[in-house]
Amino acid sequence: KSSLLTLKPKCPTKVTGSESNTSSSTNASKLLADRSPKTECRTAKTMETEKRHSSRVTELECQIAQLQDDLKKTRDQLKCTESWKRRAQQESEEANKQLLVMALKLEDSKSQMMELSAAEESRIQELRKISQERDRAWQSELEAIQNQHSVDTAALASAMNEVRKLKLQLEMVLRSEAALTKKSEVAHIEMQSSKRDLVEVSFTIENLKLQLISSEKAEADAKSTLAESRKQLEVAQSTIEVLLTDGSKLMESFSIVATELKESRSRVKSLEETVKRLQEEQFTAHLQTLVGFGNPKKICFGCLDPEVEQLMSALEDAWIKNQQEQIESTVKIQCTREMMEKMSTNSRLRESELELRLIDTESEVTVLKSNLFDKEEELQRISDMNKKLLADIEEARENQIESELGLKLTKSITDAKDLKSKLTNSEIDLQRLSEENEQLKTELRRTETVNNKACEAAIAGMKSAKAAEEEALMKLGCISDKAEKNNRRATKVAEELEAVQAVKSEMEAELRKLKAQAEQWRKAAETAIVMLTADNNGKFAGAVDSEYKSAEGKLMSLSFSNDIGEESSRKKKNYILRRIRGMWNKEQK
Repeated sequence: KSSLLTLKPKCPTKVTGSESNTSSSTNASKLLADRSPKTECRTAKTMETEKRHSSRVTELECQIAQLQDDLKKTRDQLKCTESWKRRAQQESEEANKQLLVMALKLEDSKSQMMELSAAEESRIQELRKISQERDRAWQSELEAIQNQHSVDTAALASAMNEVRKLKLQLEMVLRSEAALTKKSEVAHIEMQSSKRDLVEVSFTIENLKLQLISSEKAEADAKSTLAESRKQLEVAQSTIEVLLTDGSKLMESFSIVATELKESRSRVKSLEETVKRLQEEQFTAHLQTLVGFGNPKKICFGCLDPEVEQLMSALEDAWIKNQQEQIESTVKIQCTREMMEKMSTNSRLRESELELRLIDTESEVTVLKSNLFDKEEELQRISDMNKKLLADIEEARENQIESELGLKLTKSITDAKDLKSKLTNSEIDLQRLSEENEQLKTELRRTETVNNKACEAAIAGMKSAKAAEEEALMKLGCISDKAEKNNRRATKVAEELEAVQAVKSEMEAELRKLKAQAEQWRKAAETAIVMLTADNNGKFAGAVDSEYKSAEGKLMSLSFSNDIGEESSRKKKNYILRRIRGMWNKEQK
């Protein structure tokens, strides 16, 4: 705007100067007309030349107005480029906001993991307390059972002493009972063996159940890892798409800037051509004035020299202002390029910071996984402790069974005492021995029938135990099949995880390649911009140096330097295009 304001008031000053010159020339012509009649034709010629000069001045003013319009257009284009820059900045700010949202989500997930870990620790402590309370209860019960057992052993010792005294009297009865006791012992041994087998089967079933639970947990963990890996793949794909869109946007902006530079160059060339034409016209006018000076008859036309000088000075001022405006436009373009380079460096720094944050998050995830594995090991230890406690409980139950057998023995001891009383009665009443013997025979028969029934019941229990063992074996087979299926599923899940990790590595390699390609494109763009700016600076330097020479030297130097500059710029452009094509072909390969 300042340049336009400075140019507008100069146009009327030029016209006023020309009018003043014309007025002075008219006064001189009047004086010459008063002196001689030959000056009238000369004044007419001077008027025609003045009209021509005024028409040329108007043409020059029109050209200057056109140049001002071109400058306005270039400024509008610069404003468009600034708007594009603002949009790019807004997009970068939106990307930063999205990254902040992702960071907040990661923090939320970390807090959730911490809460879950705290809940698991509280559960583990509760289980420990429950196990300790159970241990205390079982210890108290075991102490009570041991006390009862000591009392029972003392009673048994006293009873055995009494039984030894009665052995001589009850030899016949004991012999008959010995066979029965042997049979009962054999049945008891078989029952104990069957119980042991059942306990082993129950232990194996529990172990298989635990294996199933662990396999199910492994499947759940594998599924969660698959889901996480898929999410990470989706995030990587989104980042790749964002990088591709950014690269395409950069290429589009680079092409827009290149087209704008080409248009500015074409405009500068057209302006230089118009200036050359004006200078040639000025030079021809100056030569005509010099030729007019050579004749002694045209000495009166010396009044036209100041007008020509004023026109030349005005043209030089216009040329200088145009060059200043061009220099300002180049400086603005360089500033915009520097801003673009700063934006690119800032984006690279942000990318590096984001990569470091991703690495930190991955390390934290690995630490959390290690903590989870440690907690799983602790849970397994606790489960083993619970198994041991269950085994102790079963042993306590067996001890209870033994105590029940002791009670039965006490009952048998009481029965023996009854027999003692009967024997005493038999000693007192020898006469009733026969009757008592008959009664004893009947009792022996009854006991034999009872023992037979007990043997049959034991045999039936053995058969039922065998059937239970067969069922347990069938269940074991089914459970083993399920375990094999779970193992196969686990292997499949592991293979899928390996495939996902391979895809991850491939995607990371592609990302690295894309980053390298983007850096190569940026380097190529920077080199092209540097070469183009060097061409423009060379042209403007040549134009500024040529201003201080004479009119003839200007014309010759400008024509020659422009030809050489055009050839060199074309060669450089061709070289840059070849280089970019080679880079493109390498990237495609």
